[in-house]
Amino acid sequence: MRNPFRLRASKRSVHDEQFVRLFAAGALDLLNDVDDPWAGVVFLRSAPGGGKTTLLRLLTPGPLRKVFRMQDDQDIRPTRDALFKAGAITADGPAILGVVIGFTNEYRDLEEIGETGARATAVFRALVNARIVLATLRAALERSEKSYPDDLGQIQAAWQPVDGATLPANATGSDLHRWASQIEEGVFDILDDLGGENKSVPRAASGLEALHWLATATLTDASGPINQKRVLLLDDLQFLSDDQSNWLRESVTNARLSCGIWIAERLEALPAEDLLAEGALEDRDYDGEIRLERRWRKRSVAYVKFVDQIADLRARDADGFQGRAFFPALAEELDPASWDAVFDAQSGVIEKRLVLRVGHQQRYEQWMAQRRAVPGSPRDRALGWRELEILIERDLGKSQRAFDFDALTEQDLDDKENAGVKSAAELFLSREAKAPIYFGRQKLASLSSSNVDQFVELAGDLFEELAAKTAVRRGADSVLSAERQHQILKRAAERRWDGIPRRVQRGYEARRFLEAVGAFCEGQTYRPSAPYPPGVTGFGITMQDRARLIDGSRDSVAFAELRTMLAALVSQNLLEPNLDHKNKGESLIVFYLNRVLCAHFDLPLGYGGWRKKSLKDLSDWLAHGRSAVTEKSLV
Repeated sequence: MRNPFRLRASKRSVHDEQFVRLFAAGALDLLNDVDDPWAGVVFLRSAPGGGKTTLLRLLTPGPLRKVFRMQDDQDIRPTRDALFKAGAITADGPAILGVVIGFTNEYRDLEEIGETGARATAVFRALVNARIVLATLRAALERSEKSYPDDLGQIQAAWQPVDGATLPANATGSDLHRWASQIEEGVFDILDDLGGENKSVPRAASGLEALHWLATATLTDASGPINQKRVLLLDDLQFLSDDQSNWLRESVTNARLSCGIWIAERLEALPAEDLLAEGALEDRDYDGEIRLERRWRKRSVAYVKFVDQIADLRARDADGFQGRAFFPALAEELDPASWDAVFDAQSGVIEKRLVLRVGHQQRYEQWMAQRRAVPGSPRDRALGWRELEILIERDLGKSQRAFDFDALTEQDLDDKENAGVKSAAELFLSREAKAPIYFGRQKLASLSSSNVDQFVELAGDLFEELAAKTAVRRGADSVLSAERQHQILKRAAERRWDGIPRRVQRGYEARRFLEAVGAFCEGQTYRPSAPYPPGVTGFGITMQDRARLIDGSRDSVAFAELRTMLAALVSQNLLEPNLDHKNKGESLIVFYLNRVLCAHFDLPLGYGGWRKKSLKDLSDWLAHGRSAVTEKSLV
C-alpha cells in the first residue's frame, strides 16, 4: 500500500486534482486574519514545513479551477466554501489570478556581480521584473487552460508605463515573453562571464515596473478581458541574500498598489532580534504578518481539527484504506488484558515504598487506609497510590513539619488532590510501569508542535504500520495498539534528535544545548514532590535579559553566541517562544522544547511548566551541555 503521508502536496509532481483532494480546508482559516487578503502586503512566515508553499499553490489558477469544478465533491466542498468566504472564488469561478514566483539559491549568485552593490542590485531588479512578467503569462494561460508558450499570442496587455519603464505600453504575450526572455538571457550571460564586468546590465526601470504592470495592466485573452484580482505570490524569500530580500520587501511595501502581495519565507530569514521579540508585546499580532506555528498554538482546538482533516484526506487516498478515517485506527486506551496485572503489581510496589518512607506515622494513617479502600480498575488504583505518594512527599518537604499526632484526614486528602497532581502521577506511573504515554489523536497532534510537516511525518510513520497490518489481514480493519504507537513515535523522536546536526546551523552545538535543556526539564519534572505538575518543558528569561541579548550593549556582545543559538532554534521550531508570562511581578519570555523533543526526553506534552534561568546559566549550557546542569540547578 502506497503511503500517502509521504507525498508533499506542494510539489509540482502532484497534479492539481490530487493536490486539492489532499488540501485541508482548515488552513484557510488564516485568511480570516487579514482584512483584505487580495489587496496589500501579507507576510507568511514559519519554520520549514509550516505549509506556506502549499497555501500559495492553492491560490494559483489550476488548483482554484479544480476546486470550483469539483465543488460538489464532499471532500472538496469545505475548501470551496472557505475560498468562497474569502472572495477567492465566486459563483462564476475563480476571482483571483495568483502569480507565483519561487526563489532559489541561484539569486544569491547575483551578489557576486560587479565591484559595487549597485550593479548587483540592478541585475537582481531586472531579473525579478522579467520573472513577474513570465509568471503572469503562465498564470493567464493556465487560467484559460491554454498551452505555454504555444498560445502566448492570444494574450494582449496594455498599461500606462511608469517613468523610466521599459515594458511596452501595448504588447502581445509573445512580445512580453521576448522582452522578459532577453533580460533573463542577459543575466545568464553576466553570470557566465564570472562577474560580468564586460557585460551591460539588462535594461529595467529603477523599481519594480513589472509589479505596477501586473497591478494596472488591462489583460485579455481569446475569451475576453481577464478581470480577476491580481495577487503576486512570492515564495521562499529565505533563499535571497539580506540585501536582496531587504530591497524586495521595501519595494513591494512602498508600492501601495491595489493588487495583493503575499510574501512567504522561513523564520530563519529574520534577524535574531525579531525572532527573540516573540514575547515583547503582549498578545499582539503584527499588521500584515502571519506566523503559522504561533497562530496554531493560539488556536489549539482548531489545529487538532485541521490535522484531523489532513490525516483523513490522506488516508482515504490510500489503496486498501478507502472509506476509513485515520484516527479511529489508533487505539486511544491501554488494553486492560495486557496492563491490569502490571498496574495491580505497581499498586503493591508503591504501597510498600510508602510504608518504608513514612513507617507507621499516625499523621498519614487515614490517607493510607482511604487509598487501600478505594475501588476502581487496576490502573485507577495504581494512579491513586501514585498521587498519594506525591502528596506525602510534598507534606514531608514542608519547612515546618507538623507533629505526628496531627493526623491528616480524608477530607484533607480530597482537598489536596487536583488535576495537576493527577497528571504528574500519570506521568510518573507510566515511567515506572514502562507503560506507553505517547499514543492517540491528541498526543499525535501535540507532538507535531503546530507544524504541518512534522505532523505528516509522524502520522506517516504510524500509517506505515497500519498499512502493513491491513495487508496481512487482507483489508480487514485493524487498530494500532497504544504500545506500538508509543514505540513508533519514540523512534521518530530519536530520528529527529539524530537529525539536528543536519538541520540546524552549528548543529552539534545546538544539540548539546538542547541536551542540557532536556536534562534540566527532566530533572525538574521527576522530582518526587512534582512541584511543577505535570512537568517542566521549558525555560524563561526576563524581558530585561532579552534586552541584554539584543540591544547592542557590552552584555549583548558577551552573549552573542547564545543570541545566535536561540534565534536558530526558534527559526527551526526546536524551541517554541511563548508570549509574555507574568510571574512575581516580572514579565518573561518562555521557550518551550519542541514537543517531539519532549518525547525524546520522556517529558509531558502540555505547556505551562517552566523555570526561570539566567543568561549565564544558558551560556553555560551552550558551552558544556548536560554537564552544566548541576544538582543545585534542579532545586
